Amino acid sequence: MGTECGGSARLERGFWAGGVPFGMFDDKKREADIRIQAAIEPFVAAGETLVGCLMATAKSSFSAKMYAIGVTDQRLILALVDRKLEPKGEPVTVRATDIVKSSVDGFGGGLSHFLTEDLGDIRVDTKDEKYKLMMMGGGMDQMFVGEGQMAGKQAFLEFLHAARGLTP
Repeated sequence: MGTECGGSARLERGFWAGGVPFGMFDDKKREADIRIQAAIEPFVAAGETLVGCLMATAKSSFSAKMYAIGVTDQRLILALVDRKLEPKGEPVTVRATDIVKSSVDGFGGGLSHFLTEDLGDIRVDTKDEKYKLMMMGGGMDQMFVGEGQMAGKQAFLEFLHAARGLTP
């Protein structure tokens, strides 16, 4: 298995390694990062490296689903989770070869718009399923999600980029 999702800094009581104090919501963000990683880790296969983890929601007409998403060096792991971030059943695996189409930010601005605006969606289509995942983007990342999720989102976008055969 891999390392801690998206972070090199280790948690010390009330401080990041190096003595930098937490902000008002940092403990909750860190707790969410840990819970998301815990929801994904059981599904990481031996020999895989867990590159990043993040949280996303998928809306439908009358409900919404929450996903903990794990990015490994070989695939995406999409695990449905409940409001306490506990997995609900077996996850869906999406390999790069399964992706037939993907797009970032349904507002029309693409990746650069998503990275600078506060909210956006990422669409991933496989031959069997279409996912429209909503997540924080831009400046809201630093306010509402932890360092692990920010790094996880970066890993997720890089995975989709590589799956389409694009160079950065």
